[in-house]
Amino acid sequence: MALLRPLLLDNVPSIQQSAALALGRLANYSDELAEAVVSNEILPQLVYSLSEQNRFYKKAAAYVLRSVAKHSPSLAKAVVNSGALDALVNCLEEFDPSVKEAAALALSCIAKHNHELAQAVVDAGAVGLLVLCVQEPELTLKRIAATALSEIAKHTEELAQAVVDQGAVPYLAALISHPDA
Repeated sequence: MALLRPLLLDNVPSIQQSAALALGRLANYSDELAEAVVSNEILPQLVYSLSEQNRFYKKAAAYVLRSVAKHSPSLAKAVVNSGALDALVNCLEEFDPSVKEAAALALSCIAKHNHELAQAVVDAGAVGLLVLCVQEPELTLKRIAATALSEIAKHTEELAQAVVDQGAVPYLAALISHPDA
């Protein structure tokens, strides 16, 4: 981890992207390695550069955040505490659908653990943008956004109401009869 961290600051964008991808693959493998990403203070560096970089780096950075957040509520909380929610929500507004997919997947992994984390995702303003993602033409993005909305809504009635209030139901209901669903 200590050797990969400086590569995130390299001058060559492809090296930065490769370092982020390597960190994501390590964090995805086990919760111990995900803990190492957190303890080496890599998350704030990723979050900071998430708003500054190209779409390939944004996908890789969102992959790291997802890979850390998926393991446990405490690791997901570490991702939230690093300031990642605002950066991920901003990625939902990107033009590139693959960046939106990566951000929605990361938000889904954060929201799935408990109602506090799901509420944090709602408070960051993600629900409205996820509803817009459900309306996009790309089927993969529709599925990931629908999954993220379900991960948010499953915890409490209030969170489910937040999803309903953003107008998600008609778009999600239309997907039930989709031939590729």
